[in-house]
Amino acid sequence: MTWKRIFAVVTIAALLGMVMGGLFGLAAGSLAPDFFRHVIPWHDVEPVGFAILLGAIAGILLGGALGCFGVIGQTLLLWKARAPVEK
Repeated sequence: MTWKRIFAVVTIAALLGMVMGGLFGLAAGSLAPDFFRHVIPWHDVEPVGFAILLGAIAGILLGGALGCFGVIGQTLLLWKARAPVEK
């Protein structure tokens, strides 16, 4: 696996996590806006926007971590699959 491919996999996983987290935040902020009003320290911020922001940040972190885990898992599987060097 090249470094470019590893970077691409982790970046794409983080971006997909951001999109899914943002959509989850949009749904959560639309269904329960009163919940996010208690969490927000500033009163001039819209609860749905804050929920989208929190969902996107969590999605980036979790998506990037999942991408890193996938790269590590694939590296270990390829490392184990290599034939032993005979002398």
